[in-house]
Amino acid sequence: MFKINTTNGNDRMSTQDLLQAINEALAAGETEYYIEASGQHDIGGPLWHPEGKTLRFYVTNPGQRVGSMCLTGTEIIVEGSASADVGWLNAGGKIIVRGDGGDTTGHCAASGKIYIGGRAGTRTGSLMKHDPSDSPPEMWVLKNCGSFSFEFMSGGIVVVCGHDSEQFESVLGDRSCMGMVGGKLYVRGTMKGLSAKDVKVEPLAAADIEYLSNNMDDFLTCIEHEELKSQLSQWQEWHKVTALSYDERPKRANTDIKSFRTGNWVEGGIFSDVCNDDFVTVGLVNTGLYRQRIPLWENARYNAPCQFHCTASIPSQQRFNLLREGKVEEAYRLVLEYTPFPGSVCGAVCPNPCMEGCSRTDIDVSAQISALGSYSIGVNVPAPANSTGKTVAVIGGGVAGLTAAWQLRRQGHNVTVYDAGKVMGGKLEQAIPRSRLAHETLLRELKRIEDIGVHFESDIMVDKSLFATIEQSHDAVIVATGAHIPRVFPWPGHERIAKGLDFFKGY
Repeated sequence: MFKINTTNGNDRMSTQDLLQAINEALAAGETEYYIEASGQHDIGGPLWHPEGKTLRFYVTNPGQRVGSMCLTGTEIIVEGSASADVGWLNAGGKIIVRGDGGDTTGHCAASGKIYIGGRAGTRTGSLMKHDPSDSPPEMWVLKNCGSFSFEFMSGGIVVVCGHDSEQFESVLGDRSCMGMVGGKLYVRGTMKGLSAKDVKVEPLAAADIEYLSNNMDDFLTCIEHEELKSQLSQWQEWHKVTALSYDERPKRANTDIKSFRTGNWVEGGIFSDVCNDDFVTVGLVNTGLYRQRIPLWENARYNAPCQFHCTASIPSQQRFNLLREGKVEEAYRLVLEYTPFPGSVCGAVCPNPCMEGCSRTDIDVSAQISALGSYSIGVNVPAPANSTGKTVAVIGGGVAGLTAAWQLRRQGHNVTVYDAGKVMGGKLEQAIPRSRLAHETLLRELKRIEDIGVHFESDIMVDKSLFATIEQSHDAVIVATGAHIPRVFPWPGHERIAKGLDFFKGY
């Protein structure tokens, strides 16, 4: 067993040094720890043994966040009480506090068990949740909880035994369960001040009694109060608290924003001390003065650099994550949600601003997204199973038109693409050198578009008359004719200059 006393005379070990010592012992293969703490934080998590062995901590006098982010395979026993945030973000550990737990005990817990052998503080169990991939979090409290307990709870199971709590008006404190939308509480003792808009109180059903009976022994044994089993097993003294469903919740009358601001909001507006509010409501489509206001977009702050710089917003970091998980086919297929040309464009023609923006360039080299695109050349997707019955005409068989056709067809619409060229592909076919874009790559990706049901009409010049006919016979028309008229500065002698686009088309 790894034993450590965190005080030496008047000297106290820092939290950082204690956690470093624990990590070093863990690396050496230690599985049991006895820690005489002196208020150090974060003891017991997140840790795991390289061989998957259970880690056990025996702790006295811990500081905040004992068992914070604790993982499956870790057990913590606190002799006496613990301060705030016991089991904060618990992710699977078993945490036993034989005295009181402080404020926000079990805050944001997502799995695992927390046993409190005394009272728990304010906002106990707030924001508890349940990750469906794991068993729900459980928290048992022997006595009572402070105010605002279990606010915004969305999952998990809580048992509040109400022992030695007759002096309190409510064993859940004041204003408990505010905003609760999921999970359930088993409560013994008086409850007052619960949010009637959010929860309901019911007697125990047979399944509830079975759960409490099956788990009470473990709880009482862990907190060393087996003698209380008979007293706490009087099931008629218990109630269950659960969140109201949407249909059960009281509904508010709909009101428009202007009425709310003038009738319910702060009189004169929240800035009435410095300006007069005109109470104008700005709609989704701005008009008048508000059309001149330009919003500030900060997408770069919240997107991965590769996705932000990609003109098609392809989330390449998701593709690499799928590859790390061994989901190769899914990774190759993901890009087809955004473009039908991962090989022709991403892998050959695109200058790859995604790679230029990649943060790996500050370390070594960028992620090789261009090469990744080429791996999706041979991936096929099935034709849509259902049809909407809608018909769409796309005029222009270049990248833009074919991408629109691809996305529309995958949604179940019937799509026809008209192009003046002898074959589809636009500038990919007509202007990009074969040395840069292998023709077989383009043909393979054009065939993939045809295979899901997009109909190609090549060598057709759409004039005014034909456009009118197309417009009348389709539910929608997309014009994506591209830029095929080169622009040349009218310098003297410009008539002798070969226009770039014409040069490439004739190359």
